[in-house]
Formats: sequence, structure tokens, C-alpha cells
Amino acid sequence: MSMVRASALSGYQELVDELGGRAQPLLQRFRIPASALSEPQGFLSYGSLIRLLEQTSEELDCKDFGLRLSKRQDLGILGPLGVAVRNCETLGEAMQCASRYMFVHSPAISFTPQVAEKNDRVLLVFQILLDQNVGSTTQVTELSIGLVARIIAMLTKEAEPLIGVRFRHPQCSPMSSYRAHFGAPVSFGSDVSAVEFDTAKLALQIHDASLQLRELAEDYLELRHADPHTPLSIRVRLVIQRSLGTGAASCVDVASAFALHPRTLQRQLRWEGTTFEQLKDEARAELARSYIANPDLPLSRVAALLDYSEQSALSRSCRRWFGQAPRQIRAGQLNR
Repeated sequence: MSMVRASALSGYQELVDELGGRAQPLLQRFRIPASALSEPQGFLSYGSLIRLLEQTSEELDCKDFGLRLSKRQDLGILGPLGVAVRNCETLGEAMQCASRYMFVHSPAISFTPQVAEKNDRVLLVFQILLDQNVGSTTQVTELSIGLVARIIAMLTKEAEPLIGVRFRHPQCSPMSSYRAHFGAPVSFGSDVSAVEFDTAKLALQIHDASLQLRELAEDYLELRHADPHTPLSIRVRLVIQRSLGTGAASCVDVASAFALHPRTLQRQLRWEGTTFEQLKDEARAELARSYIANPDLPLSRVAALLDYSEQSALSRSCRRWFGQAPRQIRAGQLNR
């Protein structure tokens, strides 16, 4: 079953409330936990999201529900992928970055840049990659295309960056709703659902982009979503090592990064002959020597960087790992 980050429901409850509906019964009908509205880092079934949006649109008699919801969302729903996209140098690089890592947000969808029929134009094509028949996808498609149009306008600081918008489905709302949202001609019954713009727009600079932030975000994405053939234990240890000192290196936090329940993560690690606790201990030991060797780092700070609540816990671990207390290790290295 393909999943999507629960952040895809950002703004849902507020919009339903505004339209006089009740979000909770709708969520329950499609077995979406209420926590999805308050825990955007979680995941839910993409098929359930599709059905939820279609049913909500029907029950509230709001044919442009997907478009309205897109106005309440922004790059933030993409998490670290949004950070990477926001800090690309040009719009073209941002599109390639989003295309490459969209599976992190959901493996059920893709956005792919394609050359349009006219060579001086580009299409960013939206596809749903589900095998099962989930019925109408009108609302989720309009949500996705609407959000992409908003993101492009935000990145480029242009009020009307699009030449046009295409939908595969028939028109379901007044044309005024579409024109107000996109500021460009909208067509229906197309071969693809996509936004269209001039090829020259690919060179548009993204304002206030930070190469450092982009590299950090892409490093994060690569780290947590590496080649699936890499043993899980190796990937988990890398995530732990990068997360130590951030307050997000617990089994629950790391399992969430892999979209796994903590018990499932522990079970899979046991199959590989290790445990989460052992991997965390190894990651701490690997970092400890370099931290302790830095005389500018108080040992209390070293303990915090390794996620110990007390310096005494660091001392006990160092004696177990290296046969010496931290102060002895530091003194020995300084006297070399």
C-alpha cells in the first residue's frame, strides 16, 4: 500500500470547518487516524487520501475543494524535501530536485519535467502511480497541481509564471475558480495533468537560496532514503549518528524517519543480528573520541552531544569503551 506524508492534510480540518462540515467522521470513514492532522511527520494511505478528498468535496458540495486546500499549503508540507527545493539555485534545479526525491513525500506520485509540443515550453507532469483502482482522482490532482503552481510562484517571485495548466479530467468547477488560482489558461481532457511554462523560466533565480542548506537537506534525504539494498542496520546507524545531540535520536524518532513502527524496526534489526541500542552505542563511541579530543568542548557539552542526560553516564560509557574516563582520554591526547 503506497503511503503519503500526513502533512498532505495540512489545512484540511480548517477548510472543512469553514465549509460547515465535520472532519473527524470523514477521517474515520476512510480509516485515517485523527492524529494525522496534528502529526504531519506520520504517514497515511494515499488511496485513502484520494477517497477522503473526493467524498469531502461531494458531501460539502464544494467542487473546487482540492484547489481551495492547495491555497492553505506550501513547501512546508514536503519537510526536508521542501528545504532542498527552496534552496536550489534556479527553478530548473528545483524541479529536478523535486522529481528526484518526490518518493520521500509519497512513492505513489511523481512530478516529471518534460518538453512540451513546442520546444520553447516545458511541462511539469503529475502522475499517480497506484496499481489499484481508487476511483476519481479529480480533487487530489487539483490539490497537487494547485500546490505546485503556488510553489513555482513563491520560488520565482513572479505573480503569473505559468503559460497554462492542463488536466486530464473534465472541468468540475467554474472557469473563474481556475483562472483566479492559476492566472493562466486552463484546459481539460488533456493527455496529461501538468503545469506549462517557458523554457527560459528554468533559469530563473530562486531568491535567498542557500547552497549550504540545500546540501544539508539533500544529505539528509540521501541518508534516510538510501539504496534499499543497503542493510537497514547501516542506514539506521548513520541516522543515529547524524541525530545525536538533536533530541531526535530515540528509537521512536529513527523508526519514524524510515516510516516504520519502532517494534518493526527492532525486529528487522534483530534479523540482521543487532539492536537499536547496540547501534546507538556504536555511534556514540565513534563520535566520543573526536568530541573529547576538542579541548574547547566542555565534557558536559560532549555528554549532551551524545544524548546523555548526565556527564556521569558519559564517564561510565568511556570506561566501558576505552578503559579510561573522559578526562584521562583528553589529558592523554593533549600531552602527545
